[in-house]
Amino acid sequence: MIREKLYNYRQKKEWERARKNPPRRSDFYPTLQITNGCNKQCEGCLRSANSSSYKLSDSQFDKYLEDLQRLGAVASFKYQFVTGGEPTIWKSGGRDIVDVIASLSDLGLIELITMPTNGKNFEDMNYTREFFKRLSGRIDRRVIVGISISEYQKNMSDSGYIAMDNLLAVSREPEMKVIPVILVTMAADDDIDERLKKIYPGVIQRVVALAPLGDAEGMDERCPSLSLCGSGKESLGRFKKYFKKEVVEKLGISADDFDDFPNESIIDMLSLHTHCGVSPFADDKWHFCLPLKDDPRFDLCEVGQMRSDTIEGFLKDASIIRCIRTEGLLSAVNEHKDELSAEKRERLDRLYSPESRLSAAYRGCMVCKRMHEEGIIQELMNGDSSSKR
Repeated sequence: MIREKLYNYRQKKEWERARKNPPRRSDFYPTLQITNGCNKQCEGCLRSANSSSYKLSDSQFDKYLEDLQRLGAVASFKYQFVTGGEPTIWKSGGRDIVDVIASLSDLGLIELITMPTNGKNFEDMNYTREFFKRLSGRIDRRVIVGISISEYQKNMSDSGYIAMDNLLAVSREPEMKVIPVILVTMAADDDIDERLKKIYPGVIQRVVALAPLGDAEGMDERCPSLSLCGSGKESLGRFKKYFKKEVVEKLGISADDFDDFPNESIIDMLSLHTHCGVSPFADDKWHFCLPLKDDPRFDLCEVGQMRSDTIEGFLKDASIIRCIRTEGLLSAVNEHKDELSAEKRERLDRLYSPESRLSAAYRGCMVCKRMHEEGIIQELMNGDSSSKR
């Protein structure tokens, strides 16, 4: 019965893709890392505490705007994420983050701009009011500003977080164009979401799983995770209800299906749903996706050089990525398993063992990242290259 449901799900997705007649404008969700610098140093940071400080220059940002204008002929920009590090500390050539958001809005191409922040600068009410007064006078629609609140950041008290208090107060003032959101990074044993609901009733929460990235690598046991073996989901801990809600809504399956479907199949279907590559990550380069950012073979181009056919051109030379986009991550890797060396097949088998648990963060991207770290994705990409020689 489960196998039949999985087959029907895949058939439905194939039919949905087939009935959409190309060419058509595709949705695009670029993430711009304006800087990786930060004005805090949190334990378990999702970036490395020892990473070099980087920021996009104002001239590079202008080239990014040119890229978006060129892409606008073939793409619809549903969301534009402007992130860091800490984006509110960015300054270059007399411009600051308000200028960045206003310039992106002026393109007239982006439906919704989102900026996450650790909130440190917004702990000052005068700064908060002046920031959003300047921004609101220059944009024609509201932006989402999410303040990250979590145990590892140590910015949660019994009364909440002063930066969130300030943001909410300013958002209620006339003509302020901001939608406040609480960004909750949740560990498997957390109850911070429920505490925040009591303090800030009615405020939108975006709850994501604590991920084993950067200095959070020492916090693996607290990260909501899944085994690719079996269908048990207890290791998600308190994050389970959020993961379940997202899976049920995005995949269109029932709550019972969520409980019954093998974890492997859920991760596979999530990776198929996200259709990897529609959300490239940009700093001074355009990267095909964040989990593979450190591999130069996944660099699409420099900022200022993105053309409408860049991703399509990349995919022509990356059959494994094309396969992932049409079949799902795990289906694609298993289909190409015979192309792996004995060592990499052993590593892949280890990932499927009952003892292995993989982070459930980012809808399957962390599984892809782990496969990349194990050399599995690289070897399959190498196979692509060698077959062309």
